[in-house]
Amino acid sequence: MSTTHRIHGCRALAIAVALAAAGALAIPAAADAANTPAHTTTQGASRPGPADDPGFPTFVHLPADQAAHPAAKQEWWYTVGHFQAGGHKYGYEVQLSRRGITQISITDEATGAYTSEQKAFTADQFSASATELDVRMPNASLSGPMDAMHLKAELPQHRGTLDLTLKAVGPTLYDNGTGLFPFLDAASYYYSLPNLHTTGTLTLDGATSRVTGISWLDRQWGNWSWDTLHKWTWMAVHLDNGQVLNLWDMFDTNGEKHWATVLSPDGTHRVVSVDPLAPQATRFETSPTTGQRYAGQWTVTIPTLNTRLVVTVRPVLQEIQANQPFTPGINEADATVRGTYQGHPVTGDAYVEQFGRWT
Repeated sequence: MSTTHRIHGCRALAIAVALAAAGALAIPAAADAANTPAHTTTQGASRPGPADDPGFPTFVHLPADQAAHPAAKQEWWYTVGHFQAGGHKYGYEVQLSRRGITQISITDEATGAYTSEQKAFTADQFSASATELDVRMPNASLSGPMDAMHLKAELPQHRGTLDLTLKAVGPTLYDNGTGLFPFLDAASYYYSLPNLHTTGTLTLDGATSRVTGISWLDRQWGNWSWDTLHKWTWMAVHLDNGQVLNLWDMFDTNGEKHWATVLSPDGTHRVVSVDPLAPQATRFETSPTTGQRYAGQWTVTIPTLNTRLVVTVRPVLQEIQANQPFTPGINEADATVRGTYQGHPVTGDAYVEQFGRWT
């Protein structure tokens, strides 16, 4: 099988900047960025599966980079997903930060019921292995090989627990095509395992049900600071035609950047410009506790792919109240998708994050 890497428009310039930044960061567990040539289009043999070689230069390597990177200032393991359990469909999030912060939420798509919680722990209360995937917090943990990761979490408000097995299948998504891109005042290493077959149990309000679904793991780390950030909208999109999209619309002191990395089932990556989201955002609601004002629906337009997607969250307010100095809350919203991809009708699921100041 051959794997093709395509870069559209000005994103090739962004990758060139990322290549230049890689030598300064030197964080991955297994990468020699200085000796890796920059290519915008390459082809090569691919080994299907979560540890595949994409056939073009990347700056992250699996499974080594599942482990923690102690030299990085910022790092997290961010898992979101959708599953069926007990006759209901749920969306969930479990985020583990190497700084000892957890964010956990669950949304019942049938009723709109939503609960969330953020907790911070001291250094003696948590651990993150630098040699393998093994992150342990008092209320959540993620460990194990990529084909059998074990995710456990206590649900907010003592409502129950999640006990899930996540099996990575299909190709890895390397954000920006290389797993490295300019980010705020520095650069970020970033990859996603977008297709995690999910099984296990959900215990909710005293009832335990079997779980089946699909999850998405984001891994991001680097040495940026938050001083230049204003806000961003981020989306993890699964379409029923097998395409997955990692989408950003970010505002910082240098302006707005809006792009997506699109991964096909055969491992093809496309890095494409996305029209700004704000002009067509609707269904706004304001959080009564933080004053943050979040959108509830967006039209995502990708001209080079002849793609138009309507992304809708329900309920609009799926806010984790972060109580951090740079933002009073983060909307981490379970969402549905409908529209057209390359002119053909599609539906799907998504998670949408609105981070920063949205007042």
